[in-house]
Parts: sequence; structure tokens; C-alpha cells
Amino acid sequence: MPATKSNYQTIQKGYWVALTLKPESAPLPVYVGTVEDVDARGVRITLIDWFIETASDWDFFAPWDAITSALIATPKHDVRNFGKAAREWQEQMKRLRSDTPFDQSESLRQL
Repeated sequence: MPATKSNYQTIQKGYWVALTLKPESAPLPVYVGTVEDVDARGVRITLIDWFIETASDWDFFAPWDAITSALIATPKHDVRNFGKAAREWQEQMKRLRSDTPFDQSESLRQL
């Protein structure tokens, strides 16, 4: 996804996102969190802690060219249900990617 001004309008600081990445961009196919910053290089999010279902202390940066799609909750949306939808999105993408040559589980074991 090339960086354009419209990217900055689509994904903004404070939004909740589930970013789907190209294979081999990161160990997992989807990262979920709140947007902390958006610039010409990409998006920085504070990752969700699934145990307490809130943003954690860790940030993740995704460059625009690694992002293939995104599930987005803006302040106009009911963000209370976003966590459930994002978790389902993440699990579905894991299942879809499990048939790809890139094995995320192997990458996670190396961390």
C-alpha cells in the first residue's frame, strides 16, 4: 500500500486497527492495536493485550508497503465490539496463511 494523503485520512491516531501484512513482513499475519502515529513511512500501533483486552506497553510499526488490508474502528464506530471482531479477523488470517510456504509458527519459535 503506497503512502498517500488518503492513507492519513483512512487511518488516524486514536483509531483501533487490525493490520493485515504481506507474508514474511512479520511473524504474524495480523497485528491489532490503537494507532499511535501515522506518517509517510507507515503506521505505529500500541498492540492489544488479549488477556485484558486493552492496549499494552508494546508498539509495532508496519510500513505502508507491507500492509495489505485493515479492519478499522474510528471514533464514529462502536469500539466495544472491535476487540471481538479483530480477534476473529486475526484468527481467520492465521488459518488462511497456514497453507502458505511461510510458516509463522516457526518464526515465533525463533523469537
